[in-house]
Amino acid sequence: MSAQEVQDLVRGERNVPLIIDFYATWCGPCILMAQELEMLAVQYESNAMIVKVDTDDEYEFARDMQVRGLPTLYFISPDPNKEAIRTEGLVPIQMMRDIIDNEM
Repeated sequence: MSAQEVQDLVRGERNVPLIIDFYATWCGPCILMAQELEMLAVQYESNAMIVKVDTDDEYEFARDMQVRGLPTLYFISPDPNKEAIRTEGLVPIQMMRDIIDNEM
């Protein structure tokens, strides 16, 4: 997705968590985690929204979001009072489930 599309989602009304995956096509760990994110997308089909941002295409946006390592995930609650949760590097799928189920 483009930076503008993601920013519109973050600012918009949602009733499900938004997970933003900052990745690059040349990033080995990103490719490994993409498979797990696809499984999550199926599992949480109507209970979470997962979007991908290619850091090579959206360099300035990734910089503004303080993405320093790949992959970086942001878990953004539909509750505007909750802080976003940020992870960097490979994250086990069970940890992602725990964040969605318990922290959002």
